[in-house]
Amino acid sequence: MQRQSFRQGLIVGAWGALVLLMGCGTSKPRGFSTVTELPPGSTSAQAPTSWQDARVGDRVEYAFHSYRSGSRRGTSGSAGQLFVEVIAVRPPWVWLFIRVTRNDRQPHPHPFLSHGFVLPMRMGQVPVNPPDPIEGGSTSTTRLWTFAAGQHWIARRIARDDSPGDGPTQHRLYATTPGPLYLTNGLLEVHFGAFGVSMSAGHQLALVSFQRGTGTVQGTPPVMGNPWGPGTWYETQERASWGDYLKRVCLGAEQGYLLRKVWEKPRDEVRCDDFQGAEVLALEDALLNLVNNSVYIPTWPPRDYGAPLPRLVRVHLGQESVVAYLEEAPDYRNGGSSWMRSKSYPIDLWSPVLQGLPMEVRFDRLSEGVYQQAGEGGRNYHSDSRLIRWGTWLETPELSTSTR
Repeated sequence: MQRQSFRQGLIVGAWGALVLLMGCGTSKPRGFSTVTELPPGSTSAQAPTSWQDARVGDRVEYAFHSYRSGSRRGTSGSAGQLFVEVIAVRPPWVWLFIRVTRNDRQPHPHPFLSHGFVLPMRMGQVPVNPPDPIEGGSTSTTRLWTFAAGQHWIARRIARDDSPGDGPTQHRLYATTPGPLYLTNGLLEVHFGAFGVSMSAGHQLALVSFQRGTGTVQGTPPVMGNPWGPGTWYETQERASWGDYLKRVCLGAEQGYLLRKVWEKPRDEVRCDDFQGAEVLALEDALLNLVNNSVYIPTWPPRDYGAPLPRLVRVHLGQESVVAYLEEAPDYRNGGSSWMRSKSYPIDLWSPVLQGLPMEVRFDRLSEGVYQQAGEGGRNYHSDSRLIRWGTWLETPELSTSTR
């Protein structure tokens, strides 16, 4: 199975046409205008300094909008409000709930954004060598005062301008002392935009408000019915000319970063609590990827603009099955029209059969194969991959530990 990249390409922007595309409530995000929310009796001295200070009710809210035009999937846009909130604290774990709405706070219409997600985050240490906010090339960093969500912040601005070479312009603002913004590593604003002859696209995200919890309750760790990913694992069965093997993907999170580790040909004793050498992604980048994916894939299943829906099939997942779209097309990369590539996608992304399935595979194909058509309807497979099972790995009584 060709999974979508853990760090997906961040899309690029042209804002003027976005208003014409938005069916997502009010046409203009609320930006930096909302006054900071604090519970009665709170003071700035109570601001958290790390995940160890997390309280139930801690929350950040961002406004976002994304746009893309000129691709094979047509012109698309997405806008709304993004919320990250602490709903339970059981050291060393903090449980987050992530949800996205339209700008008018109504449910977002895109299937990727229409449901909330649970994300357990471990209090711990920042991963060694965390990724840079802006990858590659030459960046500049400056210190400045900025105003966001009703408060002044000392911030660092990371910027890169590739527009002289037909590339994008981008910048990010981070609070130098995250305080109540520890949930997203102090993120205040993201802007990424570029124009091309045939395509233009972009995205922007800005802090709207933040809230400090009261600290009087611990909350109840939720069932992992719709997990973002951390705390879960999944396995795929891989078949190829060089052999058959299982692949296990373990997903975790620590101190504001998401972790992903792949075990090829895993043994039964492999556990998901060993994340040494894992891929690392900042939580704020994962949120951006979610928003941008709703623009990269404006309709479900993924298909080019105007293309007909693939045919329907039933895909088996362990003891159960789901109705899925099956897309088959010539695979010219393998030598000609006699080679075919097939992909299957679930029709209902939120089917009860998919309960507990992490987001990265829920929004991807269930199976993929490359084969050559043989005589009398037979197929000679070059490679084949399919999802076979998944579950949770956190050994906590409050969490669902069911395995499919």
